[in-house]
Amino acid sequence: MSTIHAAILDEWGGELTVREVDRPEPGPGEARVEVRACGVTRTIENAIQGGLSDDPDLTPRIPGHEFAGVVDAVGEGVDPDRVGERVLAYFYLTCGECDACRRGDTAQCTDFGGWFGVNSDGAYAESTVLPAENALPLPDAASFAEGAVAADGVATPIHVCERADVTDADTVLVVGAAGRIGYHLAQVAGLRGAQVLAADVTDERLAHAETAGEHVTAVDARRDDLSAALTDATPHGDGPTVVVDTVGDRDTLHDAWDALAMGGRVVSLTTHHDRVFDVPMKEYVVKEASFIGSRYATRDEVVRAARLVADGRVDADVGESLSLDEVPDYHRRLRTGETSGMGVLEP
Repeated sequence: MSTIHAAILDEWGGELTVREVDRPEPGPGEARVEVRACGVTRTIENAIQGGLSDDPDLTPRIPGHEFAGVVDAVGEGVDPDRVGERVLAYFYLTCGECDACRRGDTAQCTDFGGWFGVNSDGAYAESTVLPAENALPLPDAASFAEGAVAADGVATPIHVCERADVTDADTVLVVGAAGRIGYHLAQVAGLRGAQVLAADVTDERLAHAETAGEHVTAVDARRDDLSAALTDATPHGDGPTVVVDTVGDRDTLHDAWDALAMGGRVVSLTTHHDRVFDVPMKEYVVKEASFIGSRYATRDEVVRAARLVADGRVDADVGESLSLDEVPDYHRRLRTGETSGMGVLEP
């Protein structure tokens, strides 16, 4: 059996080490993909820290789920003509049989099998194996790095906008707007005709957030009068109609809530452990406001994300290009906030 190199986590919360492992072989219903690009992101850092599962029986594990590559082998029951396909990955391991899966709402699968890169080995490697149905088409016009960004960084914002029903009537506040999700969310909301308020905490990040489009206005989240500043920055003076929180800072979220327009929607899309948003129920009634959870994306939304990037309608925010040997140190830099854009492993 041939071997490959991979970045391996021996225990949740530990450090990655790069070493040689056997090249995986696809089983029934699976495809093997030669990894050409994989995002190195805070979502994966959260998984490494045990934020998705800390079951010790799941380690050692190869992390990494935001990837694109080329199918180079398939298992029993998979069309052999798929070999050679350019693909990007769907993160969730879903059953395909429950009501949610059958109607296309795969993010709501009720017989959820976990996460690629957590419950099965991921793409911090030269080659990986995943369910063939999770290998989705990557248009020829998109680079592999762009496909890695689209797989989560663009697909998740599409799902957020669907959940919040963002339209050209909305002003969308993005908290953490210079981050991977926030930056692409600002673009996707703009495609729907919305105005965007981009909130972040450094001058550099605010300047970067504004490059997401002419429809974007930066708002410094460090301001003591943040709630008033958000209302003032809204084109019609009523405050944002949609607030999307990618950070989980309760003080910022309360300021955003205070500025929220009547009938507004607040969307949370990250599993902020042990954090509570403690707004009195009466305030929901008075504002006729909604608090919405948003969980990754559907397969269809991942395909749409790849098309938006391939068509040039969304600009994929790619940062550094990394080798496998550089991935462990990049994760240390992620923890200390020393990175910008999305680091991309190109093994």
